[in-house]
Amino acid sequence: MLNAPRCAIVLGSLICACVLLGEQAPAPPIAEVTTKDAPVTFSARVNLIPVPVVVRDSHGRAVGNLGAGDFQLFDNEKLQMISKFSVEKLGIDAASPGQPGKPAVSGEIRLDANPDGAPTRFVAYVFDDLHMSPADLVYSRDAVRRRIDSAPSASERTAIYTISGKPMQDFTSDREKLHSALAVINTSHASSTKAIQNHSCPPMTFYVAEQIYDHSDSAALALVAQNVMACLKLEPGDYSKALTIAGMAARETFLQNNLDTQDSLETLHNVVGKLAKMAGQRTIVLISSGLLVPDDRRQQESALFEQAIRSNVIISALDARGLYIPGFVDDEPNYGTYTLQEQIIQGEELGALADATGGKFFHNSNDYDDGIARTASAPEYLYVLAFSPLDLKLDGKYHNLKVTLKTARGMDLQVRKGYYAPSYAANPAEQAKREIEEAFFSRDEVRDLPAVLKTQYFKTGDSDATLSTVANVDVKKLNFRKEDGRNLDNLTVVTGLFDDDGNYVSGVQKIVELRLLDDTLEKRVGSGIAVRSSFNVHTGRYMVRMVVRDSEGQLMAEQSTLVEIP
Repeated sequence: MLNAPRCAIVLGSLICACVLLGEQAPAPPIAEVTTKDAPVTFSARVNLIPVPVVVRDSHGRAVGNLGAGDFQLFDNEKLQMISKFSVEKLGIDAASPGQPGKPAVSGEIRLDANPDGAPTRFVAYVFDDLHMSPADLVYSRDAVRRRIDSAPSASERTAIYTISGKPMQDFTSDREKLHSALAVINTSHASSTKAIQNHSCPPMTFYVAEQIYDHSDSAALALVAQNVMACLKLEPGDYSKALTIAGMAARETFLQNNLDTQDSLETLHNVVGKLAKMAGQRTIVLISSGLLVPDDRRQQESALFEQAIRSNVIISALDARGLYIPGFVDDEPNYGTYTLQEQIIQGEELGALADATGGKFFHNSNDYDDGIARTASAPEYLYVLAFSPLDLKLDGKYHNLKVTLKTARGMDLQVRKGYYAPSYAANPAEQAKREIEEAFFSRDEVRDLPAVLKTQYFKTGDSDATLSTVANVDVKKLNFRKEDGRNLDNLTVVTGLFDDDGNYVSGVQKIVELRLLDDTLEKRVGSGIAVRSSFNVHTGRYMVRMVVRDSEGQLMAEQSTLVEIP
């Protein structure tokens, strides 16, 4: 019985496998097109190191006619090859005199096009209510209120945030909501913290505490001990006791203020994450009386820079102290050169945020209206240089960056100062995911891959509807990989919605696996394949965004369209 079938009894049921002795069962047919739903989860991780650069001439005007060949980029003093280059035109009116319709340089990206009236600019004002005096808050808050009232652009959306977390107003064009959020901002937490530091015994600032606790500065400890002797009225023989009290006070002051710094960086991280999901030009204006970032927070600060750069978020900063005399204090303990150094570093930290992301740092001026106008406006031109570091070790160490122009022309360059090396290498899947995320939250129209977005809606109630989207992809023009007589490629199709204020609503990701026979590709696919998605929505206005990427050619299609559901 050489051809008798083999059978097996499983859980009391007779299951006969159709495999005859000496023969093999035919393999199941391979589907030529398979579509799978995948969750939309965006998390950036990049191999290239991006370096934003703002170039200004001797009059302070942004320069936008330079190319990649004009720049030199150094990583720890080693010259690097610029592998990716673009110049973004931010806030330039296409109809302005002297601005013809064609790009100034290769790789130029326009971010101000708004043919359909959708929001294109998002400005988040972040008030550092942990580190501001009441007077600094009042002046800067009033300046923000006046800018909101001036309504700089109908396509601009504004948000109000604070470092302490209250109050918060997400992006809106409703002035009353913005005024209400501004009205309740106060510095009660900052005032109470300062009161503990300045009127306790001994009085101490964050910087002095850091020098003692983090850097074992004996001179700073001696100064604090002298204050202990005075405020506790100790005898000269009690100096050792005063040193002990000074050391304990330094530890307490450092730890408390270090938590405030952590809160500041985490809040900015969250705001960048919020802005990263807005489709358009994104700016954060940090309004603060100065920051101090101790050594154990540098990695957190660097991660914030990386996140902002990769999300195309510009961070500008306004020093709310206005015009002040360095080294002068009124209600704080005066520690001489330590006070002066602290004030300088506080401003430098704000400037570092701006330099790292291409923003503007406004300081040493009492013209708060001008300061808010400058920091809320993006630079006219922003170059983005990117490079893959030579012989990069995945050790998490800090690298110094330097960018110069090959021909010195009296230009001023605003550049990030450095970056931390990653701890592991990004794999191709992570890189593809990053590219799709960046494309989805941009406003660019890219047609490297032949795909077209179509939409249609059906009312399901007075205020409800189903919005259907179709991504038509002409697969005949894809770069297939040939294997076993089939044409292989995978398509990732992401479709999503943004509301009228530019807020991300929802998204759908589909993976289309193509395993096409030659005959199918030549005769049967016609104009291509259609990838459909649907969304349950309410009446209103939405921007629909589509991104398509193929795995073999790694080409992209990016398209947006507005849909209004009455």
